[in-house]
Amino acid sequence: MDRRSLLKALAAAPLAASLPASPSPAGAQGVERGVGEGRLLVLVFLYGGNDTFNTWVPYTDRTYYRVRPTIAVNRDAVLKITDSHGFHPSLAALMPVWDAKELALVQGIGYAETTQQHLRDCEIAFTATDEDIVTQGWATRVLARRAPAAGLADAIALGELDVRASDPMGPFRGDRLGVVQVHWANELLEKRRLADCVIDTNTRGRERVARATQPIPAAALKTAFPSDPFGQAMRMTVELAAADRSLPVIHVTLTGVDNEKHHSVDCHWDQLKYHGDALKRLAEGLAALRSGLAEIGRWDETLVATYDEFGRSPMENEDRGTHHGAASTHFVMGGRVKGGLIGEAPRVVSMWPIGGPAPTLDTRRLWTTVAERWWGIDAKNVFARRHAPLDLLRA
Repeated sequence: MDRRSLLKALAAAPLAASLPASPSPAGAQGVERGVGEGRLLVLVFLYGGNDTFNTWVPYTDRTYYRVRPTIAVNRDAVLKITDSHGFHPSLAALMPVWDAKELALVQGIGYAETTQQHLRDCEIAFTATDEDIVTQGWATRVLARRAPAAGLADAIALGELDVRASDPMGPFRGDRLGVVQVHWANELLEKRRLADCVIDTNTRGRERVARATQPIPAAALKTAFPSDPFGQAMRMTVELAAADRSLPVIHVTLTGVDNEKHHSVDCHWDQLKYHGDALKRLAEGLAALRSGLAEIGRWDETLVATYDEFGRSPMENEDRGTHHGAASTHFVMGGRVKGGLIGEAPRVVSMWPIGGPAPTLDTRRLWTTVAERWWGIDAKNVFARRHAPLDLLRA
């Protein structure tokens, strides 16, 4: 459905309760009630596949500098964390979060089933399965086990979500959740009504938007947010968290400032031109998110996790960039996060310019942690087999 048709449908829909809507009746069959109440998940999609080797830099590895003759991060510039690894200098804004032990690095994470093709591997990332036909995203299968959120939506996406036309709801695919996608956060910051800014939705999301007749109140924030699209999405995330404590998940995509993923982390060419800037925007946006959530008293109630469809190859290619790989390293942040390192950093290996070391940690362990340790929802049968949660969270 295009935006014009969507807005017509919203206009024709019966308007019910204003924000927030009334809770669902108690005792709804087949769902868990009061589970993970007030716990927000912020999913940050690094669209295109991030380069772990220039993000979490193996600055003592000679092979790293040999296979990346022009794009390796200078050893003296690395923000050194361990005796072997450190952050890209563009991630400086995250150092206070690391020092506060509220940031964990989940190393070597990914899916063994990846094909290194964007569309297929996005399918795997969104559904957490390599089955050919999957009607529900992993987040849908988890959140469908709890009572629906009482407010704006079950999930709000800011920015790109999914390029598929048949069910473009990413990890929320399937029509069991109320999902709303807003393409430009700055438009929502200005207009304040979801119905005026929604670019796509599913059936339940359309119903929720029609009920949210009141504008989203502006939060009085002292935090200065970056002016780029990701920074504004971080501000809108804080404002949504302030307006609707029942909202369980907000999805934000990091892409180029011109909405071109190849001008962000999907660096097949000219990586030095784009990747550092993308990491800087990511770090400064996440740092502002932390500050803003602390202002409204919700930092301890929020878990932030980055993800992507695959990592990048350890090998520099002929265009001074990197092709698709496999294992990646991701950030998990929050007031209840146990800061530190989880898993093992992907090895730097000399190989073909496409591909890379296989993941040593299955992403489904991270999503099991979100389901069971964050939201308190049993993940049994959510995935093809049981996965042990990660030791990421404080009590």
